[in-house]
Amino acid sequence: MEAIDFEKQWYALTIQNNFIFGRTMETNPDLCRHLLEKILHIEIKTIEYPDREKVIESRTDSKGIRLDVYVEDKSSNRSFDIEMQITDSDNLAKRMRYYQGLIDMDKLKHNQHYSELGESFIIFICPFDRFKEGRHIYTFHETCTECPCIKLDDGATKIFLSTKGTVDDVDKDVKAFLDYVESGAVSSEFVKKLDEAVKIVKSNRKAMKEFMTYEMTLLESRQEGSIKKAEDIALKLIHRGDSIQDIHEITELTIDHIKKLAEQTPAKT
Repeated sequence: MEAIDFEKQWYALTIQNNFIFGRTMETNPDLCRHLLEKILHIEIKTIEYPDREKVIESRTDSKGIRLDVYVEDKSSNRSFDIEMQITDSDNLAKRMRYYQGLIDMDKLKHNQHYSELGESFIIFICPFDRFKEGRHIYTFHETCTECPCIKLDDGATKIFLSTKGTVDDVDKDVKAFLDYVESGAVSSEFVKKLDEAVKIVKSNRKAMKEFMTYEMTLLESRQEGSIKKAEDIALKLIHRGDSIQDIHEITELTIDHIKKLAEQTPAKT
């Protein structure tokens, strides 16, 4: 496998990268608060970061999540999760649903009442237009199918931001921010400050080392997953009676690796 130059990769990163975006927002709470206020048209007194790169696990056998930017405004019992979503996939809506469920579960302790759940906002920033309507912002609330004017009022707001929007539908700072995400263009005083903050993050050697460690951990995890899949295929082929050479060519596992798997596999009767 070709070696990856993580340092070269680091210097090429933009704010579209989850690590850069998260670290920039974390170290510049005023910029984060300003962006949220302009997206949501609300006033936020203060924001707090409960955990850096917050990770939520529900149980040992289920999928956990690592949040890019998770902040709280405890004065109004509101929480905000902002995510960079670079890949346009059909599962984005369900990903958002899953995030919402885990965040709520994490917020509500075992002896608390459901009424104590505060407002929550999940925002996906996308360099594509998921819904093909030319908007910069798509806001979702639960409504009644039979009577759309009736809102469920569950306190949950889900938002997709698109850098590809053409409609005049967001604050000028939000538009400038989305242009910056899209192309790196600096077109407002807010984005100028944001760009300077990104450069400070990228000049931080400690942050670079954290990024490299994180990327290597992800790479190892993916490799382990690939090996496990190859082993599963090899075991099926061994049980079917395929030759070790054929299994090697199909799975790219080493001959010795396949032989060890074969020794552990009961003979087919």
